[in-house]
Amino acid sequence: FNNQVKENVSSYILKLGMNIKHSEEWSSTYLLLPKIASNFGVELRKEDFQIGAIALFKKKKSEYLTYKFGAYANADRFGPFLVPLFGAYYQKNKLEMDIMVPSYANINYSVQPKITLGVNWRATVKSYNRQTPTPDGYKIALSYLHHLSNEIAAHVGYEPVKGIIVRGMAGVAVGRSFRVYQNSDKIDFGLSLFRFGDDRVPLNTDFTNGAFARVELAYRYYLPK
Repeated sequence: FNNQVKENVSSYILKLGMNIKHSEEWSSTYLLLPKIASNFGVELRKEDFQIGAIALFKKKKSEYLTYKFGAYANADRFGPFLVPLFGAYYQKNKLEMDIMVPSYANINYSVQPKITLGVNWRATVKSYNRQTPTPDGYKIALSYLHHLSNEIAAHVGYEPVKGIIVRGMAGVAVGRSFRVYQNSDKIDFGLSLFRFGDDRVPLNTDFTNGAFARVELAYRYYLPK
């Protein structure tokens, strides 16, 4: 794995959960997040599977404002990972803000009924299993890719049909890295932005920050009033 070699990695996640309304003010959401994340180089192995979970509690402060807090946990390839979550959701007139620290922030403003402008920030921490055949072809060498990035972008959203949103986005990724480590090179514990017992040695050179652009397709379900 070096600057002259291209490699594709991908992940597939299944979200299983439930939302519970405890009272007019309080509700909670629980999600189980089984995932396959790999370069799918040789065969499907147990190292390609990860299991995560989210517990999120919401308090409705007013008709326009809801507070949120909880935690996300995942058995990443680099070690156990836990992220405390704190945020809020605000929607009034043409302005909508959805913020969850330290994971994401989305701010949207409706300039027309079907068109929105906005800015967003997204922090990414992911890991992928890597399988490569040994030179003799009889064994599989395992390593993993640790992806870190902070994306800051502006976007334009268009809703041609109610609930179907097409969003074009352009921005810059800062603090970006795609580092490869030996399979046995792990951290003791990851807590949000902090990594304890991290004396790992990367096997590749780091990526630099840079611009990006993408198109997203989203579905929004509108609750009956």
